[in-house]
Amino acid sequence: MSKLLLFAVIFFAPLSSLAGEISDFDIATYSLTGKDGQPSGMQMRLSRTNGNWVMEGRKEPMAPWKNISCDTGCDYRASTNTEQEIYLASFPSDMPQHFDISCIQNMANAFCRLTRKDDPSVGGYALIALVTGKPMPMSLQRLTRPYP
Repeated sequence: MSKLLLFAVIFFAPLSSLAGEISDFDIATYSLTGKDGQPSGMQMRLSRTNGNWVMEGRKEPMAPWKNISCDTGCDYRASTNTEQEIYLASFPSDMPQHFDISCIQNMANAFCRLTRKDDPSVGGYALIALVTGKPMPMSLQRLTRPYP
């Protein structure tokens, strides 16, 4: 089984037919997943407040949410095309040929949606650590649907 296919089986789930920038469609709760594709227990919630993206996290499902967007002056912004190309290159080698990426980021991490080039209804999400020297993608499983 190719690395791409294996990664896709673990990482990707159907999306609404959507491509382009991170939008209100992506507002949801997510779980970091392990190498086996199963939720790790660490949850994140993406939302918007006063037009700004906010990422909150919690280590247990019933724990209170805490803002993990980082300190003041560390707001999320749309990633540049060059940044997105670098992030996509951090995935298995054949991914850039088959997937488009859209991200928002701050100095600590990037939240990204990946969609298949040949079928935008298929894709998934990743959180990319940016404080490790080299971008390190971690797969996310969407737990909730977008708000209407």
